[in-house]
Parts: sequence; C-alpha cells; structure tokens
Amino acid sequence: MLSNPFEKKYKKRFSVKIGQHLKVISADEIECFFNENKGTYLHTFDNRNYLIETTLELLEQELDPKDFYRVSRKLIVPLKAIKEIVVYSNSRLKVILPSYKDEEVIVSREKVSDFKSWIG
Repeated sequence: MLSNPFEKKYKKRFSVKIGQHLKVISADEIECFFNENKGTYLHTFDNRNYLIETTLELLEQELDPKDFYRVSRKLIVPLKAIKEIVVYSNSRLKVILPSYKDEEVIVSREKVSDFKSWIG
C-alpha cells in the first residue's frame, strides 16, 4: 500500500539515553523542549529533563505544528501543556507551564499574533 506523499509523518516518540539504557518518551508526555548550554532537552510533565540528540530547528520540522509551537529561540511548547497565558510587558505574552520553571516562557513580540492564531 502506498502512503500519501502529502501526508507528513510527525514524530510521536523520542528515545533518550539514560546510562546504558534507552527510554522511550511519548510526545504526549512532553511539556516542552528547550536549549541550554549548547544541548537540547525535553522536559516531561513529571518534571524531568532529558538530553536529546537533535536541535530545536530539526524538532520544529519533526513535530506536528498543530500540537507544538516554537515560542522563542530557546523553547518549543505543546498546546496541551499551556496552563495559562499572561499579558507581559512590551506586547509580549508569558506562557505558564505545569512544571517547567527553569526560566520564564515568553512569546516574543514578533510571534504574538501567530501564536494567538495557533492557540485558536
């Protein structure tokens, strides 16, 4: 059976290395992806960070744009993880996530209208 070439397959799970073990994490368990110290991490709803071997640029292409949005240079968030959105200074928005507290999640001014249409 031929698959539809127009139907892009998005990544639904990620494997992360923990010591000598590989752990598979479903996209549903991911609260956000972030960059830190030249590494890319995924942060899960159970408040754990895992180093993954990719970049946010590649992730942006691999994740379903209906479900994930790159709010800034450092962060990609899934729609389902957004608890609250607060109007922030300089016409920006601050996104509140359930457990990710490493830094504030700010939607840059240039992305605000695109972000608003993405959330519906």
